[in-house]
Amino acid sequence: MEKISVSKVVESRRKTENSKITLINNLKKSNQQIDSEGGGDYWVTSNCAISNYFKSEDSTLINEKIDDLVNRADNANAKISKTMYQRNIEILYGFEDFDFSNYKPVGKLNYLAKPMSKSIMKINDLPIQVRPSHVYSFVEGNNKKIGAIWFISKLKGYRLEEISLYTDVLFRYLEKHYTKEYVIGPKYGIAMDVVNRKEIRYNQILMDDVTSPLNSTIEMIKKLL
Repeated sequence: MEKISVSKVVESRRKTENSKITLINNLKKSNQQIDSEGGGDYWVTSNCAISNYFKSEDSTLINEKIDDLVNRADNANAKISKTMYQRNIEILYGFEDFDFSNYKPVGKLNYLAKPMSKSIMKINDLPIQVRPSHVYSFVEGNNKKIGAIWFISKLKGYRLEEISLYTDVLFRYLEKHYTKEYVIGPKYGIAMDVVNRKEIRYNQILMDDVTSPLNSTIEMIKKLL
């Protein structure tokens, strides 16, 4: 297996034992990670618009994308396409006036590149694909710090423990690639489910407010390989 997306790691937790085996066997055969309703490119338009809004703080980007998707839905012939566009529109309605000020530090943020060469990392010997929405540096006191946010989507949304799994992966990604130069800001290591607008920050895991099931889930997957 060359890689497994975090969405597939989460999906494995929801399946019966037989379905887990089928999922793992399919992943061995193919690294196509696109679900018709669950993840991958299905939510790319809403996720990209929200990501751009987070960086630019320009809410007109959300309104423009809603108008674009409404137009696409009106012109689509296939029902599955209309449904996809409508679901993305419904997500964006929740971000028309969303305030991101508490989701990033005060002051100037330096947004960093996210090269594909860094996107696959071994966690407990399992190759996980990590694709955060933004990684940025900032200065706090005398420290150069690093933060990141990951906008995630799934039909009907994620459970809190599943969001915490994404947050845990995100922290390990930052720890692997950036701690030689930066100090990680746990408050700003955030995974956010844009369907339900719920988030988990890494400091919540550090303080045991939530427990990440990442290690146990990876061990379960490894036993099935």
